[in-house]
Amino acid sequence: MKKEIQHEAKTLWEQEVKPIPIKEFVNQTADTEKLLLFSETGAGKSRFFLKILEYLEEVKKVPKEKIKMSIILPDRPTGITKLYGMIPKEYRNSIDIFPVNQYEDTVVATATADRLLREHFKETRYHGYLVFELMENYWSFSQDYFCRQAYGKTMGEFFAQMQSIMGSSKAEKKTAYEAFAGPFGGPWPIIKFFHNFNWIDKIKRFPYNTIFTSELKEEDNKDSIFTQLGYRPAGEKHNQHRMDTILYLSHKGDKFFMKPFKLTGYDKLYAQIDITNKNGYEEHEKALKILEQRGFRVSAIEDLEKEAGISPPKITKKKMIEKEKPEEKKEPVSVKEKVEKDKGEDGWEI
Repeated sequence: MKKEIQHEAKTLWEQEVKPIPIKEFVNQTADTEKLLLFSETGAGKSRFFLKILEYLEEVKKVPKEKIKMSIILPDRPTGITKLYGMIPKEYRNSIDIFPVNQYEDTVVATATADRLLREHFKETRYHGYLVFELMENYWSFSQDYFCRQAYGKTMGEFFAQMQSIMGSSKAEKKTAYEAFAGPFGGPWPIIKFFHNFNWIDKIKRFPYNTIFTSELKEEDNKDSIFTQLGYRPAGEKHNQHRMDTILYLSHKGDKFFMKPFKLTGYDKLYAQIDITNKNGYEEHEKALKILEQRGFRVSAIEDLEKEAGISPPKITKKKMIEKEKPEEKKEPVSVKEKVEKDKGEDGWEI
């Protein structure tokens, strides 16, 4: 076995791969993003991403026949029927649905949708959208898959058996979930392999738009970006790091709102926006444009340099002297003046 591994490694070093000109790569992927929408039930997650179809045709002027969206949905049949009723008739031929009920279904559906969307781009030169509804389900699917592979039982069957054993044991009382975790971290590294390395970490490298939705889960981590809200997106807790954009949707009575928690490439978040009777995605794009106009857009070069660990250019002696000059004292700004300044000329708050 050792000799085979050494031979394989040597063979890999002798192979070549054709490089992709960076300009071509950027031209094909620059306008794509990984977007996560999270909210309580009924706050408009599905309505939000379906509005993208309208935005593409009316604002981006994408021909209707070149619009494509694939939706992977771990929901009951009636949920899919309900979603169908929300899709405008003129876009129903642009959408593919992949119903999934377990881990294997999810991986196969993801791979199939990936191939379809890559082919769509080759044919049309327009990026499609891949949507994953209810992210918390895929984390459960990964746990269930582990139980079936390791114990030959579904997660429900395994938990029921462990609860029975732990309940009748004279040893220290534990819940079935605590027994499942076990000592030394239990099976979580393996479960994370199924969910992360073998699934979502592949998705984050897909060269087209990807949207994820999730319900809410209580957040008790004081260092989290969601601490003030008190809730985070349900599902694997590190999913937030795989996203370019994270939007929280909420509603109060008949009013619907959108608030960003992550905007990769921007130095500032925009304030909560009322999207009642509006295209939420279009309002999001407008808000990003205003941030860019106000100088809060970080250049792609700066992003790439940070990711590559490249240090910023050294400050010259002349610049250092200018930097060390004492700042001129400024008169205190009144609350009213500060509000007007934050609003800007267009009256839009940040």
